[in-house]
Amino acid sequence: MIWNILTSVATLISTIAYIITVLFIRAQLKATEKDRYITVTSDLYAIWQSKEFMEAQFWLLHKMKEETWEDFVQAHRADVGEMAFHRVGSFYDRVGTLTRLGLINDKEILVTVGGHAIAIWQKIEPLVREARKIENSSLFENFERLLPSCYECYVPSLSGQTNVRPFEVREQVAKITPTELNKRLRSREHPTILDVRQPSSFAADRRTLPEAIVIPPAEIETRFGELPHDPEVVVYCT
Repeated sequence: MIWNILTSVATLISTIAYIITVLFIRAQLKATEKDRYITVTSDLYAIWQSKEFMEAQFWLLHKMKEETWEDFVQAHRADVGEMAFHRVGSFYDRVGTLTRLGLINDKEILVTVGGHAIAIWQKIEPLVREARKIENSSLFENFERLLPSCYECYVPSLSGQTNVRPFEVREQVAKITPTELNKRLRSREHPTILDVRQPSSFAADRRTLPEAIVIPPAEIETRFGELPHDPEVVVYCT
């Protein structure tokens, strides 16, 4: 009788110990998963908020004019444009990969990056699809996995009436007529003239306005220091 009681007590204790062990391991796994999630998302946000990434992202959104991969390569091969394209596209592609693997929750990270991710994809999608047929068949293949099915949930003005398109930069740039410019050039304090024609256009006709500084569009950011610190700069192209 006593032996049976002892056996039952031992079995009960073993069962309780097993349950406690399972609960402890489960808690440890959750803590590990939480720590991993915090680490991963913190690293992603650090990259996304960095000056270099933001500059590359805004370059794509506000300065990139090309709508085909062929034109983009011709204008920006191996310069800041192509670097921005791959820096930003690869980041969102990696986030899409982490989402696909279940390592991060897409809804939580989209609260911060969703609007920009949508805007970037809408800007570079034609280039990406063309580049996949020419240079890299798997280029940014996980980027789209990050994107939500409801764009308007993150960029409401995509479906609403607004005078400003999402992520649009409106700059008030004063224009000057050839006649007015000619008068200014004849004056003692004429403005700096900046020729920003594409290299192909400049090669076809090397004539420039008097004392014009020739800088292709893709090199403006890196050669901006070459411009005099004049209050007025007249920019022209063809």
